[in-house]
Formats: sequence, structure tokens, C-alpha cells
Amino acid sequence: FLKYELDDYLSGRARARKDELPLAKCEDQGFVYYQKGSLATYALREYAGEEALNAALRAFVGRHAFQGPPYPGAIEFVSVLRAATPPEYAYLIEDAFETITLYDNRCESAEVETTADGRYRVTLELSSRKVRSDGRGVETEIGHNDWVEVGVYGEKAADGEAPLLYLGKHRLTNGENEVAVVVDGKPARAGIDPRHLLIDRVPDDNVRKTVEA
Repeated sequence: FLKYELDDYLSGRARARKDELPLAKCEDQGFVYYQKGSLATYALREYAGEEALNAALRAFVGRHAFQGPPYPGAIEFVSVLRAATPPEYAYLIEDAFETITLYDNRCESAEVETTADGRYRVTLELSSRKVRSDGRGVETEIGHNDWVEVGVYGEKAADGEAPLLYLGKHRLTNGENEVAVVVDGKPARAGIDPRHLLIDRVPDDNVRKTVEA
């Protein structure tokens, strides 16, 4: 679902005939408030925690229920989301709601070696780049030290599902990053942001097949 929404958002902004607005300021660009909106809120749930986010939303609804004008708007809503987000993930609010922020995340290689105890060490070479775009698509690279998911998957089962052997957040910076994890099962694919929580301009290069070191 997230990959579908991401593809629709990217194609929508490529076809846009007027300047794109940040999510919190958007009024009539469906690819922003529908597709980017679902990506942003799902990512926030995964980072901030579903329970904390739901509690904040309940409080927001309770505070403004049956309220007459002036009605609450995006500014009030985003402030509630910011309060519910742990400090280490505070940058997500600015990235997802207040600016147009995109990533270029890529898995360069994923090598596997068997450990002495029969497990598997997966060493990933990852590339990460973060940019801010204005409404017309002019981009400026910005530094980052963000938490990004790294995942390792096993061979697909008969039903087509690949078991998730590892999923964890790692701090990555602009440029090249190396991450090594140890898993119990034999890995088949691995990569960066495998669930597409972040808005990546080229999401198809995030995950690749593992190779023997």
C-alpha cells in the first residue's frame, strides 16, 4: 500500500501544473493531501508509536468537538502531532508536514557471511541523501542524521511471502553508510527503508538480493 501511495505521489508532483505546497498548507492538490498524507501519517505512527499518536488525536478531537468558528486548522493539528512525537524524531514533523522533503536512499550492496555459531552476518553498504524542494521542484541538499529502517528478508515461502528476519532503525547520514546485522535465518534480500516509510524519489533501488561475501 505504501509503495502504491508513494508512486502516486511522485507521479502527481511530476504532473502538477502549479507549485506544490507542503502538506500542512495544501488545499486542492489531491496527490499531496491523499497520497503524501497517508505516507506521512503512517510513518509518524511507526516512529512515534500508535498508542501515543492515537491518544493525541483523541485529545484533539475532544478539545474541539462541536466547536463553532473559528475552526481548528492545520496549524493546531500539526502542533498536536509535534507534541506526541518523541524528541529524537521531531524532524519528521518539519519534513513531512511543513516542508517538501525527499530522500535518495539506495542499497549499494548486501553481503552475507556465515558466523561461527551458524547464524548469518549481513553487511549492507547504504547510500542516503536528503533534499528540500521548493514548490517548483528546485532542490537543495540538506545534511541529516536521521533514523532510517534497515530490513533483512528470507526466501519467499510457497504463499509468496518473504519472512522478515530483521527490521530496525539506524542513524544514517548523507553519503555512504555501512550497517551490519546478524540474523538467524538465511537472508535473501536486504536494504534501506524497505517498507517505504520515507518519501524516496527512486524507491525501487532500496532493496537488493544478498550475495555471499
